[in-house]
Amino acid sequence: MNNEHADKAPGHDKEVTVIFNGRPKSLAKERLTFDDVIAYAFDNPPSGDGIQFTIQYTRGHNDKPNGTLLEGDSVMVKDGMEFDVTATNRS
Repeated sequence: MNNEHADKAPGHDKEVTVIFNGRPKSLAKERLTFDDVIAYAFDNPPSGDGIQFTIQYTRGHNDKPNGTLLEGDSVMVKDGMEFDVTATNRS
């Protein structure tokens, strides 16, 4: 069995372009988690004690086109969706 498309949802074979911090990426995923978005937004995500991430998105699905993605949450993606991901150091 070919696992090349193991992260795709059944029936979700087309790729969409999603913008992370101004950089477009082609994805074949139907849903992204908080951690997925951080991984796509940064080549080397900031890490260490006190680092927190804020994720805001726009151009999402009609039921919730704009919002904030919280740790532990996930969101359905759509072509042209944009994520703005910032890292802050809690002091």
